Parts: sequence; C-alpha cells; structure tokens
Amino acid sequence: MRASGYSLSSSTTFLMIINAGGTVGTLLAGSAADRFGPVRVSAIWFILTACGTFLLRAHLPLGVACTVVFITGIRLLSAQAMVHSATSTVYAPAQRATGPGRVTGIGRTGAVVGPWPGGAVIEGGNGLGFTTFAAAVLGAAAIFLVPPARRARRGPAAQQTSAPAGATD
Repeated sequence: MRASGYSLSSSTTFLMIINAGGTVGTLLAGSAADRFGPVRVSAIWFILTACGTFLLRAHLPLGVACTVVFITGIRLLSAQAMVHSATSTVYAPAQRATGPGRVTGIGRTGAVVGPWPGGAVIEGGNGLGFTTFAAAVLGAAAIFLVPPARRARRGPAAQQTSAPAGATD
C-alpha cells in the first residue's frame, strides 16, 4: 500500500482493517457454509477476494480504500477458514485427521513462499500487481476442484456413508 502512494500510518491502518474484516468474515462464512456448504462458500469468497484485490490496484481515496480492504478481509480470511471446513467433505472419516493436516501444511507452504512474489510486486511494478489477483483466482480454482476430487475418492464403502450436514455442493 505504501508503494501505491498511501502513508505508513494508512498502511498500518489497512492491516488492522483487513484483520477486523476477517473476524467478521469468519462469523459470516460459518453461517453461510452451514447453509450452502464450505466448498461453495470458500470458492465464492476466493473469487470475491480476487475482485477486491484487483480493485485495490487503483489508487482509491482513503475512505474507499479502507472499505475495500475491510470487505476483502471479510472474504480472504474466512475463505481460508472454510478450506479447513471443506476437508470433511473430501476425506473419509478414517482420514479426517490427515486431511486437515495436509491442508494446513500446504497453507503454511504458501505462507513461507508467498512473500517472494509479494516482494516482487512491491519492488518491480512491471504489471506484477496482477500476481496478487492471480493468487486468489488460483485459490478459487483449487477449491472448485474439491467436488471432482470427492467423487474420484468415493469407493463402494464411501458411497454408503452419509455426508455431514452442509457438505453437499
């Protein structure tokens, strides 16, 4: 945000606002996931995150930017939480400890590797701001693959087991 012309204090404010949005978002996403399923909610939230991130590429007036950051925080942080909830719809009951562990491991890998393209976005310009937009789109694409993965993993025994409430997508 500093590279986009906002002051240091505004950039710090954006950090607090995105986390406040994430707190609200996790509460909203949980209710939405109970109604529509965590896979669907997570995928839609990632797409909305991509839209908010893309919108932030423009230098917006401070109040508008704060609003966009809050709404993007609602979607971004809760989409990540819904990915963990979606694991119960993919993994069989005997694998439900392994599944979230894998998802968390992949997420932590992203947290370690993520600063590299983030630094490239800040450093170079060259249209690399699109990288952050693409990352959210990739998250949406990955979660959209969950229903086909679930169908591929189902064997005769798994088809006889009923799915948990809200797991149908």
